[in-house]
Amino acid sequence: MSEGRIGANFVVVEGMSVRQRILTAAQRLFAQEGYLAVSMRALARAVGVSPATLYHYFPTKEALLRELAFEIAERFLRAVAGIAESSSEVTHKLERFCAAHLETLLREPSQAAIFLREAPQHLGEPERSEFLAKQRQYEAQLEHILREGLHRNLFRDFEPRFMTLSLLAALNATATWYQPEGPLRPHEVADILANTFLHGLIRTW
Repeated sequence: MSEGRIGANFVVVEGMSVRQRILTAAQRLFAQEGYLAVSMRALARAVGVSPATLYHYFPTKEALLRELAFEIAERFLRAVAGIAESSSEVTHKLERFCAAHLETLLREPSQAAIFLREAPQHLGEPERSEFLAKQRQYEAQLEHILREGLHRNLFRDFEPRFMTLSLLAALNATATWYQPEGPLRPHEVADILANTFLHGLIRTW
């Protein structure tokens, strides 16, 4: 497929629906400039549509953020579905989780800003609480893996919630420096980070 532009710095695939073009541009603008700094008029200019067209698809800016936030949350949940409950070895589960997380995240790094910063700060209720529950549901998948390692006496002692958030922070930080044209693919970055954590966690390494 060929590519087309929707304003400066926004490259999209030709044939993408207007709705998806709006979501793509909004995700990048919200991530780069912050939700509060982006006006609907500026977003319409970036997409190359009239404000009336933009409001036809999304009557408010918060409606746009809400759709983005829950779409991204579901994308991450689908990526790691079944890993924690599988019969694989704990170390393999951890590696699979890290790889799934990074491959999802780095497909479009701006997702991290929406998932971690913009949605929790700017969604109104009850959507904010619903979104945070999705976020916590995701974190619980990793925490389950880490608790299993503790239960099996495979890992050194640590506080599972703290370690969950620490590992996710390390994974999410890759969105700030990862370059798709660089030497490492997402699964290779995941292997490095997972092995680094495992070397620090496993008792008998």
